[in-house]
Amino acid sequence: VYKVKKINKKIRKIGLFHILSKKNKIKSLFVVDDFKSEIKKTKIFNNFLKKNNLINSLIISDKDSKLKIIKSARNIPNIKIIEQEGANAYDIIKYKNVVFTTSSIKSFQDRISKWKNSIT
Repeated sequence: VYKVKKINKKIRKIGLFHILSKKNKIKSLFVVDDFKSEIKKTKIFNNFLKKNNLINSLIISDKDSKLKIIKSARNIPNIKIIEQEGANAYDIIKYKNVVFTTSSIKSFQDRISKWKNSIT
């Protein structure tokens, strides 16, 4: 039987900051425009990923963009789509690239600014 040790919230937040800054340093952090229209074909979305060299990516999106791309992305290996509220250190480490949509990065920044005030 394994014991699961809980990690303090402050430590988790600091870890998330550190991982995102590391991804930014190695140029694996990207921001794309929100998806305005639904992408119905997996092939089209896969070509978009290959063209922009975003294979093996974690896509952190807003609710609207997620609904527009989830059907075309679910059959592509090494791609995970989550909403910004679900962003966690494990997923960010697991995938080579991290892709934010413009709406999700804004709401993520708002969430982080609240954290910074609670950490200091």
